[in-house]
Amino acid sequence: MLGNRSTIATLFAAGIIGTAAFANPSTGRAAKWPPWLSIEAPVNPFDAHARGAVFLVHAATRDGIPNVSDVSGSAEGIVGGARRSIPLSLEATDRPGVFAVRRQWPTEGTWIVRISLLNTTAIVTFDRAGNVASAHVPTQLQSGVQIPRAVAAREIDSTIAEAARR
Repeated sequence: MLGNRSTIATLFAAGIIGTAAFANPSTGRAAKWPPWLSIEAPVNPFDAHARGAVFLVHAATRDGIPNVSDVSGSAEGIVGGARRSIPLSLEATDRPGVFAVRRQWPTEGTWIVRISLLNTTAIVTFDRAGNVASAHVPTQLQSGVQIPRAVAAREIDSTIAEAARR
């Protein structure tokens, strides 16, 4: 649940890795942290660059600010019993590393959105009204730190199936 919809809420997925590097126990040196994505919803209706977006994507890397070409997305769904996948276009906003996602998938059926930045993927689900219901970045524990992990096709399919049951 997003809680109070009258406020702007940023949904962060399980375990944010901060801006500090984490230790690599095999070398004793600090390793660069992986790319990170967070999802902002609801979108500020007074922000002209984001107005009308379903949600905003905040993308971060240790090596610099990602461009819109570094981030990809797809709407994954089931319509009339058939599995569908629609590539999404993300739009740059006036804030570096923040991209708008507008609805590019049909209103019929059950849909989730997959957003990727290199090896990091955020999965966004929606309620029956089409509002963001949840967002998470699948992670795994590595050297005591939660880091993004690969997302399997079966995980996307099970997330869609779960969303369809709501």
